Amino acid sequence: MRESNVGNRVDGHVVGAVVQAGTIDRVVLYPPPQENVLPVPRQLPAVLSDFAGRADEVEALDGFLPPDRDDGGGEPVVVVMDGTAGVGKTSLVVWWARSVEHRFPDGTLFVNLRGYGPSAPVEARLALASFLLALGVAEERVPADLDAQVALYRSLLAVRRVLVVLDNAASAEQVRPLLPAAAGCAVVVTSRLVLTGLVITESARRLALDLFTPGDALWLATRVVGADRAAKEPDAVAELVRLCARLPLAVRVASSRVAAHPHTTVADVVDTIRDEHERLDTLSTTGDDHSAVRTVLEWSYSWLAAEHARTFRRLGLHPGTEFSVQAVAALAGQDHRTTLRHLEVLADLHLVEPVARGRYRIHDLLHVYAADRARLDDTDIERLASERAVLGWYARAAVEADQLVFPGNVFPEPISAETPGSSVMGDREQALAWLTIEHTTLQAALRHAERHGAHREVMAIASAMRFLVMSSRALWPARMQAESRGLDAARACHERRFEALFLLRRGDTLQQMGNWDASDKDLRAALAIADGLGDPGLRGDALIGLGLTRVLRKRFVDAEPYYREALPLVRGLRGGYVEAVVHTNLALITIRLGRPHEALDHAERGLALRRVIKAGDGIGYALHDVARAHQALGDHHAAVKACEQALAEFHAYAGSESYTATTLEVLADSLLHLGDTVAAQQCLAEAVEILSRLGDSHANTLRGRLPLTEQPPTHPHDDQTRS
Repeated sequence: MRESNVGNRVDGHVVGAVVQAGTIDRVVLYPPPQENVLPVPRQLPAVLSDFAGRADEVEALDGFLPPDRDDGGGEPVVVVMDGTAGVGKTSLVVWWARSVEHRFPDGTLFVNLRGYGPSAPVEARLALASFLLALGVAEERVPADLDAQVALYRSLLAVRRVLVVLDNAASAEQVRPLLPAAAGCAVVVTSRLVLTGLVITESARRLALDLFTPGDALWLATRVVGADRAAKEPDAVAELVRLCARLPLAVRVASSRVAAHPHTTVADVVDTIRDEHERLDTLSTTGDDHSAVRTVLEWSYSWLAAEHARTFRRLGLHPGTEFSVQAVAALAGQDHRTTLRHLEVLADLHLVEPVARGRYRIHDLLHVYAADRARLDDTDIERLASERAVLGWYARAAVEADQLVFPGNVFPEPISAETPGSSVMGDREQALAWLTIEHTTLQAALRHAERHGAHREVMAIASAMRFLVMSSRALWPARMQAESRGLDAARACHERRFEALFLLRRGDTLQQMGNWDASDKDLRAALAIADGLGDPGLRGDALIGLGLTRVLRKRFVDAEPYYREALPLVRGLRGGYVEAVVHTNLALITIRLGRPHEALDHAERGLALRRVIKAGDGIGYALHDVARAHQALGDHHAAVKACEQALAEFHAYAGSESYTATTLEVLADSLLHLGDTVAAQQCLAEAVEILSRLGDSHANTLRGRLPLTEQPPTHPHDDQTRS
């Protein structure tokens, strides 16, 4: 039996017949074709086959979905996803919408609102008209008036479950007419702008999309390049991801460049994008504006008002990718309030990102692009003035911070006192925090100043890097490199005194790193300059440095003559600070040489000088020496008291962790002598924790003493720089 169409029509119905054994078995009337009935709209574009990562964001989007309910209760869900150009907002939303559109049986609507691109943004009425047509409204019945369109649109969606994706929105005003009012519907908006208005008035949920995680960026690069090729050059693939700043568009473009050329290595492409001036060009030669990194960034830049664009360009001249409002104010030559307002505008457009109160960050490719815009839009004179202004600001701020961190040992100022500086450092703790936060930027500023021949700014910034002695040993080479740059700058300026000071500084750093011969070479060179200048104080500083090398090498007999010679040369120098340094080191030497009474005398003289000059943590150092002298004399009660006083000083003084650990070890030994094993063990455990955090290998030695034996070691670890 088969069914066939006879082809005749009865009252508009098609007549069909069921034929069996060559004869008509029965006649069937079929309803006429409903040519005006449209299929359920599914307007999403194609998804990327190699979509990568974003697990957290996908989970968040899933959590925003409206519940399955038929009672009409609740309200529509509106989600706003914002992020910088090329970060993958559209790719993520389209991929996610594809995965959940089965939950919206009445359709998925999609429109590119063209908020950022070569053409003008799409008007809401045009987007609404396209939606109404997709929902089955005849073209001639689409209202011309926007309010009427909105009313019809919301009426149609009132009884439907529809997912609406509004991509690349320019503003909240553009989006509002496109929002349904009924429960069961969901809207996801993407924009480069933070659409705060929708969050406030429409209860939208905001989801900010950041750069790829390193793992996701590496996964995408590997997928596009090909697993086999990536496995042969893992370091090059990792470097490619780094140079692309983990921006998804850039990673995809660079990886696709590798994939398209089978005879090109990953390292070859990395070489073409390593240079900042070539990077944007390489990542923009795609033949398609929508995938060219420079073009995509320009669409954001073109939206900026002239004053905001100028501030953005200035960020390309900043030596690092993270900055404070004060630094940008110096860079742009404008006041703090104006600068903050401009940065907030740039943050709303994701051209910068806030990282802390008063601090912002720009990702590497945007930093390169901003510098490129400055090159194109500003004069050489304007660029040079901005660069010198910000370098001067960092130099002055570094000097101010250094003077607060080391109040008793102030380095002479290599720059003019009139150079504008920071207004955020009120005390030593704030200064040390500023130096720590700005460490990476200061290193970059140092390199920039060196390239510009700004020798005095180089010396100022380099002089402040001594704070790194308080940090992990892993950062000490950075301090030495900075001091070498300062030394080169001093020689370029023919500043013999600064040359000697940087030789002393670098000699001290080399001591701490255990490079004794190089340290002695620098210190003896400083000694020769001091003699040439006829400067007894500078000669005393050099002698102290040479003596310290012998102390650190436990050559106490050799060390003592250097300090004895230095003592009369430095009396009263820097308010008595240097004299105190000599006494504290002589206290250590005479303890080790078995002269505890003499050691106690030096320790107490050093303590008295420190108290007069209010030397902060220096008082703690001197109290530690007093404790060691009492300990050597067998007076452990007095030693414990002095240690406790020293610890109180250190705890009130940021950056004294290593000396805290040393004093805890001395305290543990005296407590053990007095029979308080539990307290002694607590002291050692705390010292181990501190030294481990600082990367000091002596932590392993102390760890070996836990649990405590009954007798303390003969010579605890206390050979530290006395400064």
